[in-house]
Amino acid sequence: MFFRKKKKEDPNKKWYSIGIMTENGLEDGEYEILLDKFLEKVDNAGVITDLVRKEYDKERLEILEQKFDYPVLSSPAFIVSEIVQEDIIRETELLEKKHKWKKFFGFISLAEYLEADHRAIYNFNHAVLYTDSMEEVIHFLNQKSKETFLSNLN
Repeated sequence: MFFRKKKKEDPNKKWYSIGIMTENGLEDGEYEILLDKFLEKVDNAGVITDLVRKEYDKERLEILEQKFDYPVLSSPAFIVSEIVQEDIIRETELLEKKHKWKKFFGFISLAEYLEADHRAIYNFNHAVLYTDSMEEVIHFLNQKSKETFLSNLN
């Protein structure tokens, strides 16, 4: 039996999230198709999530639309945001501080932790691309991956 040597992950690599924004959500089959396309063509997407516009926080959507000058996009639209680890840590600490006793007894649920992660990951202040073109997202993420690779060579 042969084993592949596990590649070491670059500590300077930037990770991005892709939010697939639709009005009513994607069917499982549609989500799986989009997910497979992204995973096969990019290597720096850490999180890919289906976001439902009508259920999403209006203030966060306003930040996104202001940042990108109120674009008119078809459905689905794609939001690419840089994942900032400090934001995830801060959101987790805020959750644990808010629910000190639940944390003490180990009662903070996985769903609550995932919700905190989601708030941090989809902080649209860190959004770098908002488009309805999947090809544009793939090109953008591959370009960012190349930039990281080239900066590590220097």
